[in-house]
Amino acid sequence: MSHPLATSGSLELRSFGRPPSATFLWGGSRPVLLRVLYALVRANDPDFYWLDIRGPADPSAEPGPVELGWIPDSSLFLTREASEARPQDALGNLAMWTIVRSDEPETVLAQVSDFVRLPPIAQDILSRLGLDGRTRAVAIANSDRVREYYPTTPQGVRPVLDAFLGAQVLPFFAAQGTPGEGRWAFDYVFEVRARDVAHWKDGVLVPEKAPPGTGFRIGQGQSLASAPDIAWVFENPPNRSGTPRKPGP
Repeated sequence: MSHPLATSGSLELRSFGRPPSATFLWGGSRPVLLRVLYALVRANDPDFYWLDIRGPADPSAEPGPVELGWIPDSSLFLTREASEARPQDALGNLAMWTIVRSDEPETVLAQVSDFVRLPPIAQDILSRLGLDGRTRAVAIANSDRVREYYPTTPQGVRPVLDAFLGAQVLPFFAAQGTPGEGRWAFDYVFEVRARDVAHWKDGVLVPEKAPPGTGFRIGQGQSLASAPDIAWVFENPPNRSGTPRKPGP
């Protein structure tokens, strides 16, 4: 059975919650990458949260969704500096034993351990999104800025993703530049190839990894313009409330 993203020559983005999956986007143009991230996470959860990892300003880069005001204040989380998004390994080891019983099953211990090792800002997001019991989504923008703080192997990265998925939250990470081996911990991995925002129609989304049976042809790019949700973001940018404007007549 063909996956919705790979049918009819049109990229359909509303499918990453079936089953719940962790997604990683990477590419050379940060402005393009963040716009694609916005389109993807919004297609899966209109009430998504956005975690923006701050770093040194790039004067040559165009403004992204945060600077353009596309993310409502109620859904936006900002770090003042990248180190605020680093894991809490030592604290996690101590805190786990103060909030679980010694007779808890190993699966519960693992879930709690994964959660308490997350940065406080990520724990806050998961706690808020998990209140209504439905599957939600969060974008983690500019994750390349904290790459040095996290494991570099798939085995080391996966517990971070499982902490999100265990809370019924779909994580969508975006990182500028060529990533390392840790990206193979994700269920979906896509490279966004595009020169810049002005040339977005020439850009492509290249699947590097996808679950078996999803119909993706690994390594075969599909045009960004073939995804209605992506095209809408580039052609009809959202207003200050984060709602894309309707196309004109």
